[in-house]
Amino acid sequence: MKNIVKKDWVMVLLVIVLVLISCEVFAESADPYAAQREAALAAMKVSLPEAEVDYIVRERDDGRYEWNIFYVQGGQFGVCKVLEETNEIRRVELFNPPAGALKASEAMAKLAQEKGAMEITDLELDWDDGYLTYEGDALMNGRRYEFEMDVDGSFIEWERD
Repeated sequence: MKNIVKKDWVMVLLVIVLVLISCEVFAESADPYAAQREAALAAMKVSLPEAEVDYIVRERDDGRYEWNIFYVQGGQFGVCKVLEETNEIRRVELFNPPAGALKASEAMAKLAQEKGAMEITDLELDWDDGYLTYEGDALMNGRRYEFEMDVDGSFIEWERD
C-alpha cells in the first residue's frame, strides 16, 4: 500500500512539473519579443532615467526592427526609437503637447474602442499641418489599415491600406 501511495505522489509531482514547464514555454511563445522589448526599455532608461514609459510598439523601418517607446517627462511627450538588434538609440524626439492631449496609450485605447480590437504595427507622433498627431498602421481581421488622429483623440484618417 505504501508503494502505491508513493508512486501516486511521484506521478502527481511529475504532472505538476510538466504543467509548470509547459506554462513557461507557453508564456514565452505568447510574447516572443518580451526579452527584446525589455532590453530596448533598459537602453532607453539609461539615457532618459526620469521618463515615464507610456506605450511601446515594435515596427520595421528601413529593413530593420526598432522599438518606438512613447514616454512622458515633465509634461512633455516623447518618442525614443531603439534599434532592436543592437539596442542603439536611433533618435529621441520631444514634443510640447497642447492642453488636453491624450498620451499614446490613451489614444490607442480610444482607437480600439472606436474601431475594435487590433494590433498596432507602426505608430509615430509628429507635427502635421500645425497639429500634433498620432499616425500609424494597424492590423485588424487580417487587413491592414492606416490611421491618423489628432492628439485630442479626433480621427483625421482611417482607411484600408
